[in-house]
Amino acid sequence: MDPGGSCVPDDPDVRRMMEGSTLRKVKSRLWKRQRHFRLLEDGLTIWYKSRWAGKGHSTFSVTDLEAVREGHQSEVLLSIAEEFPAELCFTFVFHGRQGNLDLVAESPEEAQAWINGVRKLIHKAQTMDEQERLDQWVRDWFLKADKNKDGKMNFKEVKTLLKMMNVEMNEEHALHLFTMADKSESGTLEIDEFVHFYKILTQRDEVWKVFQDYSGDGETLTLEELENFLTVEQQEGERSSRHAQELIQSYEPSETAKKQSAMSLDGFQVYLCSQEGSIFKPEYLELQQDMSQPLSHYFISSSHNTYLLEDQLRGQSSLEAYIQ
Repeated sequence: MDPGGSCVPDDPDVRRMMEGSTLRKVKSRLWKRQRHFRLLEDGLTIWYKSRWAGKGHSTFSVTDLEAVREGHQSEVLLSIAEEFPAELCFTFVFHGRQGNLDLVAESPEEAQAWINGVRKLIHKAQTMDEQERLDQWVRDWFLKADKNKDGKMNFKEVKTLLKMMNVEMNEEHALHLFTMADKSESGTLEIDEFVHFYKILTQRDEVWKVFQDYSGDGETLTLEELENFLTVEQQEGERSSRHAQELIQSYEPSETAKKQSAMSLDGFQVYLCSQEGSIFKPEYLELQQDMSQPLSHYFISSSHNTYLLEDQLRGQSSLEAYIQ
């Protein structure tokens, strides 16, 4: 799978990222170390290491990033502003409470390649469909848990990973599915095999039952059967006829099923897990309150530890915690 899409081979900034760059990783005014960074072939994983680290390296996914800030837009980079001009500096901002990654390039052109390239990849990741998001989420977990970085996991390692992912399982059943997914019969799963294994392990029986209740042949939902589901279960009324065709075009992964105006179980699950299948009212995602008042007129949800990026004994203090 190539979630990075067509921008990976064609875009000059992304190509430069894949070729790799030596960037300074900055943690403080005194801690500035060179690291080699490059974008891996999947178009979403950024790999980096020190030249003294031997085989050791670190990775993170573009899907972990919220934004890229240009110039001296962090406390750390402001502290070295006299040493490194703004056109060399940029910051990767992660989702949640993970600390920023402050970097300094060797040239303005190199900095712009990384700034623009990562912004394009973030946009691409944000526009993935639900099935691509799920696949990438599972891949990210695999990469984090693959401690020796050999791209393979045996059943013992897979069991540990599933516990980290909060997946409950019957061990005998999981081993049976593991063996089915191990196409090479090597006793290990590579990343694509693990994605397949995860899908069959976590298949939702209740979704399958609803699908069977409305499917005449047990394989697909025809346009009429999907309309019936939308009318009865989703209570869409007259809108269901037009909406059924839109859902097939939007969420059905099989081109053959699309041509037949039908929806497979995979497409049905993707639809139910999408925003359109959510019980949450989408209008509440937009700003609902009056935000034109002075800051002191609002209650701010925070605590005496909000300024910490990690634990209260050793955690770094930062304004970033309030921003995030």
